[in-house]
Amino acid sequence: MKKILVVLLFSAFLLNGCGSGENKANTAETPEVLDVKLTGPEKVNPGENAAYEAAVSYGDEAVTDADEVEFEVWKEGEKDASQMYKAKQEKGVYRLETTFKEDGVYTVQSHVTAKKQHSMPTLKVQVGDADAASNQTEDEHSHNH
Repeated sequence: MKKILVVLLFSAFLLNGCGSGENKANTAETPEVLDVKLTGPEKVNPGENAAYEAAVSYGDEAVTDADEVEFEVWKEGEKDASQMYKAKQEKGVYRLETTFKEDGVYTVQSHVTAKKQHSMPTLKVQVGDADAASNQTEDEHSHNH
């Protein structure tokens, strides 16, 4: 009789352990999406200072501790000659100040890694007399991984 009682108690203990694991799985939070809003001037003159900002959020929370935030800048048709810049954080917004030296259509792309996600939104910039309207064929969409 003692053996049956021990087996029943052991079975109840096992079932209780399995049940509490299910509760933990059911209460786990659904992951949010990393959102990066890239803003800055879309028209500038050569030699003029321009500031670009990446406002990073995860759900409703601003991300002030991103793993990495960089800006990549290149002139259209010259992606191989792109330049990477580390972002400066100011009050939860990641910032780049740059100057475009010559006329042309440029792309500014932020590379943000945070919360085990990566986002790479882009922004086209018309510098000087460049014709941005005829150069809209390149992909301008955000990329999330």
